[in-house]
Amino acid sequence: MFRRQYSHSVLAVLWLGLALLWFLPLDWPHLFDPDEGRYAEIPREMVASGDWVTPRLDGIKYFEKPALGYWATAAAFEVFGQHAWTVRLWPALTGMLGLMLTFALGLRLYDQRAALLAVLVQASALLYVAMARIATLDMGLTLGLQMAMTALALLVQRPEVPWIKTWRLSLLLGVGVALAVMTKGLVGILIPGAVAVLFMLLHRDWRLLLRAQPWWTLAALLLLAAPWFVLVSARNPEFAHFFFIFQHFQRYLSTAQFDRYQPAWFFLPVLALGFLPWTTLLPGTLLSAWRAARGGERATALLLLWAAFVLLFFSMSQSKLTPYILPLFPALSLLTGRAIAELPAARLAAHLRAVAWFAAGVGAIVLLLWWAPPAAALVARASTISILGFAAAFLLLALGAGFGARLGRRGLVLGAAAATCLGGLLLAQSALLAADYLPRMRSLVQLTQQLRPWVGPGTPVYCVNVYPQPLPFYLQRTCTLVGYRGELDFGLKQEPWLALADLKQFALAWQQQSDALAILRPEDYQELEALGAPMRVIYTAPSLVAVRR
Repeated sequence: MFRRQYSHSVLAVLWLGLALLWFLPLDWPHLFDPDEGRYAEIPREMVASGDWVTPRLDGIKYFEKPALGYWATAAAFEVFGQHAWTVRLWPALTGMLGLMLTFALGLRLYDQRAALLAVLVQASALLYVAMARIATLDMGLTLGLQMAMTALALLVQRPEVPWIKTWRLSLLLGVGVALAVMTKGLVGILIPGAVAVLFMLLHRDWRLLLRAQPWWTLAALLLLAAPWFVLVSARNPEFAHFFFIFQHFQRYLSTAQFDRYQPAWFFLPVLALGFLPWTTLLPGTLLSAWRAARGGERATALLLLWAAFVLLFFSMSQSKLTPYILPLFPALSLLTGRAIAELPAARLAAHLRAVAWFAAGVGAIVLLLWWAPPAAALVARASTISILGFAAAFLLLALGAGFGARLGRRGLVLGAAAATCLGGLLLAQSALLAADYLPRMRSLVQLTQQLRPWVGPGTPVYCVNVYPQPLPFYLQRTCTLVGYRGELDFGLKQEPWLALADLKQFALAWQQQSDALAILRPEDYQELEALGAPMRVIYTAPSLVAVRR
């Protein structure tokens, strides 16, 4: 389809530069609350307790997700120690593996040029880069599903191949499904299965089922996923109902007990923003892919179907979070790389010029809001450093896309994409670094620094009606919860003795301590002070007070 080949030296420079940008900034910023604190603390407790079967958060059973992501981070702790960068190593590594898989699939479906362009698109898409730097389970799920998608795309590309010769692709499909299930549950089966069925119905390719050899998927699930599910259920009889019924079906179908409802169109603006700096190419990409699919490009049809199904499936859910649509990004990046490879260089330059002007405009607006007279309220909510950091992030994208537009006008398509990719990477990383200076983040960092000198080997720590989730990881100990339940409600129903119900119980426990720390809301501090509780303030912030006994 496309013919130009790039030398091994060009490929090596691109991959080396990408790897350096990808992995070097992992230790900064500090862990975000709550997600990164949660996904750091669960593996830390696995290492500390030696129990790698029953996930616990703050010492309390936590069954919302399977164990693969926790195991990967716990293994990183064992090898490299417990740091912010080891917390983020698994999402960064799975994100990089996803880029390599995109390149491999692009080579098989299109050609080297389209494959490289797809990698540059995926490696700089704002949401993909951000989720490779934030410790959640979404990037691990995306890699597992991308493995399954890759196998399906190659299986549909050559329907004439006898099923007996497709066992390697079938094995890749099964391993991808099993890894996705061990990362986030049944969605790892549902998405590949539904896409395969829809493809068979639309293309009347009934033999795809035979070529996929589903017994390999069953074997992978039995070998890689089933042992943990059986073992955790044997040790915790309450696990199965909570995990499979409550966390899957009730969360998808009901808004009750979940504060995650968003309208059906929620993921459209998420996609538009999250696919920057390539958003302006999306309409043309989808139109080109649709025409190619109708013209007989079966694998392109499957990629298009994959992206559409992921978007539609999560849009129909009653529980929505921004990263849910991340699994469509590899497919969309491949389609965009294919479209750029077909696009005249002048038209690519026009798209990049529009992105550069947009990013420059956003950066300028942020600076104007900071400089304008009413900026005091904005600074109070964000801080000067974070505002300037967010402005700089968009200006860096404007610089990269602008330089890319110049290269595009000269016919240097790969150079234009690489410059824009650099701008997109710098946008995401600079924005994350700027977020480290938000007042809430600074407050948590300062709180941790103030508490550390007072934490001895046997010092109990109480979290009263608040739960800063990175705190237990940074203090290397669990925090006794007082009045807080949140996502730990199910675990506390199983082990209610692990927490205190209210301020009255806390006051009694506090009186019995000779060396203890507590984090309180200001109103709780005032109530305890009125009760005569002995407290010495060691840190104050607008939303938190830290005291010692």
